Amino acid sequence: MDIRPLSATTPGPQGLDALAASAASAVTQQNTPAQDATTPLEPAVKLDIAPAGDKARYIQDPDTSSIVFQVVDPNSGTVIDQLPSETALRNRAYDAAREAREAQPGKLSRVA
Repeated sequence: MDIRPLSATTPGPQGLDALAASAASAVTQQNTPAQDATTPLEPAVKLDIAPAGDKARYIQDPDTSSIVFQVVDPNSGTVIDQLPSETALRNRAYDAAREAREAQPGKLSRVA
């Protein structure tokens, strides 16, 4: 294996310094007072994640005592979306009922 010294770098600006040196010589555009209007700029991106007119609410599920986030149509009152889902809430209620039944006194546990 042959180990050689690194070659010497050439003098002068390199990398970002060279880019800045070349950009400094570029002609810049000046804004005229007419361009500096007093009208405010609009945001570059507008994001609305909720459909128009829908309302969000938090409720407590009576079976699991979990907090549920729902998006509700204000006209009809139907639930459009819900977190956690109805399936997840049903599974939690089923598991809680099964654990309560297994923990009843007077029954033997089958788990050793």
